Order: sequence, then C-alpha cells, then structure tokens
Amino acid sequence: MEIKNISGIVNTYNKVKMSGSKAKTAPTVAKTDKVEFNFARSVEAAKSNLAAQLSADAPAEKVDMLAEAVNSGSYQVDPESIVDSILMF
Repeated sequence: MEIKNISGIVNTYNKVKMSGSKAKTAPTVAKTDKVEFNFARSVEAAKSNLAAQLSADAPAEKVDMLAEAVNSGSYQVDPESIVDSILMF
C-alpha cells in the first residue's frame, strides 16, 4: 500500500492545531468547600438546652444547693462520673 501526498495531511493537521491553540479558554476556578463553626453559638445552645433539661428534671432546692457549692468553690467533681458520662456507661 502506498501513501501519497503526506505533506498535505501534515499541513492540514498543523493548520487545525494552530487554529485550535488560538482559542481562548475560560480561566479555571478552584472549587473548594468551606465549613465554618461558630463555637460560641454552639456552647450557648448547649447551655440553654442543658438549663431547660435541668429545670424540668431537678428540684429547685437541689439546684440552689449545687449553685452555692460551685460558687463557694466547695463542689468536687468525681472524675470517674465524668468519664462514665462521656463514654455513656
């Protein structure tokens, strides 16, 4: 099999390649996800939720007694009970 006029094919390819490279491409924009945390708002929401649960479950006398102990500095927290609460045992 004999292929003739190969220079014409190469010239056509070069013309197409050159005209294609002149086309403008849109600038690329980096697509990123963004997550923002509002820690202060989360803490306030947790406090208000806890306060609502506390007021519904605990007698006022016990709450007053615990508040007084915390304010005076005599309230002691059992580390094991904290761990149990975190691990939900």
